[in-house]
Amino acid sequence: MFIKKLPHLLVTLLAAILIGCGSSNPLADEAQNNLKSQDFEGAIASAEKSIEKYPGDPLGYYYKAVALGELASSKEDPSERLEYYKKMDETFETAKAVADTSENKPGEIENISGVKVAVWQNEFQSGVNYATDDSLKGTVENPMEYSLYHLRNATEIQPDSASSWNVRAQIAAQNKKFEEAVTSKEKYMGMISESEIDTVDYMHLGNYYFNVGNDKKVVEVFEKGKERFPESRPIVTNLADAYSRAGQQEKAIATLEELVQQDPDNAQYRLVMGTKIYQQALELQDTLGTNSEKIMELQRKFKQADPSKQEEIKSQIDKLSNQNEKLLAEQEELTNRAEEVIKKALEIDPDEPAAYETLGVIYQNRAKNLFDRRNRTADNKKAAKLDEQGKKDIRQAMDYYEKAVELDPDNKNYWRSLFQIYTFLGMDEKAEEAMEKAGMDG
Repeated sequence: MFIKKLPHLLVTLLAAILIGCGSSNPLADEAQNNLKSQDFEGAIASAEKSIEKYPGDPLGYYYKAVALGELASSKEDPSERLEYYKKMDETFETAKAVADTSENKPGEIENISGVKVAVWQNEFQSGVNYATDDSLKGTVENPMEYSLYHLRNATEIQPDSASSWNVRAQIAAQNKKFEEAVTSKEKYMGMISESEIDTVDYMHLGNYYFNVGNDKKVVEVFEKGKERFPESRPIVTNLADAYSRAGQQEKAIATLEELVQQDPDNAQYRLVMGTKIYQQALELQDTLGTNSEKIMELQRKFKQADPSKQEEIKSQIDKLSNQNEKLLAEQEELTNRAEEVIKKALEIDPDEPAAYETLGVIYQNRAKNLFDRRNRTADNKKAAKLDEQGKKDIRQAMDYYEKAVELDPDNKNYWRSLFQIYTFLGMDEKAEEAMEKAGMDG
């Protein structure tokens, strides 16, 4: 298997620094020679003997750390390297601590930073390459996993490298390791100045928190992003979505209203806002449906109940009916508001198919609600009126969907909606055409 790395960079670096240099510690010299000959296990053994015999000489620790780094790099599987790098870091720190107490501080100690940078560069670049180089991706079964292992190694070696944490966050997310992505991205954003944090950083972090199911943190991230970038549409719309998921619907709509106020001639802003308002209206439907089912069940019980129990059942029915009346009024108010906002978007941009589709959905759902109410009423006159209005709304929905497919004829979702309506209205030829264009099996 081909592993792209800087071959024996540390050995070359050592050779360049130590040309002509000797040591009063023969075991340290032995460790150095073993490194030059690429006998890393032998170098570690010699270094450990040096540590045992000359505990006050930092060179034993130094060469052991260098050998551990090279031994790690020689492992074909990057996941096997991390423990070696941890030991390398610990041993380098010990070397520096011993050197601080030594009368004659060896020059090699000053080279520790350079050695670590060389090893870090190898791991970091390998991580980037496995994620981006198509020719390298084909050499392993799971290149993105390999990339993540390399980047974990890189952040272990150089934990102060902000770029390593940032790339690690992205690769962790691509591996669906979102907890790791959150930790890495937070680390990165904490290391750079606030002025360096861009909109994409808030977008990434918010997405990572979303994927771990932490809606509270998603809101916090996008609120902070909005403070920094109040005119960023992606941040503001994602904040609105976050508010919705957290059950803060009024905040969601108010957030989108700010976008509209900033750019009142932007049709997309109005479309997003109108859609969000309508989503809020739809959320009331679940409660309405549950209440309606309870009412029907109570009505059946009422007919079968003893007269002594009927008053109590009737009271429950009245309570649920009153609740539904209030919910219906609230839903209708939100729906009308959504329709108004979306129609305003179409005044600005009359060629936006998604706006026509949303209006189609609004009228189709209105029709469904009317038909449901028709089916539940025992008043024939009222049923006829509800039926008439429902059919009027369903034809209005059809007109909007037809306008949407006129503007975007390849959109199968639009055709599926038309198929449903054509079928309901008994327009068989048009239903067959819509079914074909929707890619539906006959």
